[in-house]
Amino acid sequence: MKRPFAIGLKSGEPLAFAGLWESWRSKDREALETFTILTTDPNEVMEPIHNRMPMILEAKDYDRWLDAGDPARPPVDLLRPTLPNRCSLGR
Repeated sequence: MKRPFAIGLKSGEPLAFAGLWESWRSKDREALETFTILTTDPNEVMEPIHNRMPMILEAKDYDRWLDAGDPARPPVDLLRPTLPNRCSLGR
């Protein structure tokens, strides 16, 4: 049986997931917008309920994640599980 969970930050602040978005046109010129939420291995809080978790960005990293890209500073270091002491899990 599936059970709902309330997942958030202990601070109560809103959270943002790392994701990718793209817009392109098919051969018949119809616009198609696609997106995905990136996931990673679960931290200790999420592991009991699932084997993956969304990658939660810290507010200080929003601009860096959304930047068009600096080849000298790719944001791959942001692709990690959130620290367990930041997460809250309720039922």
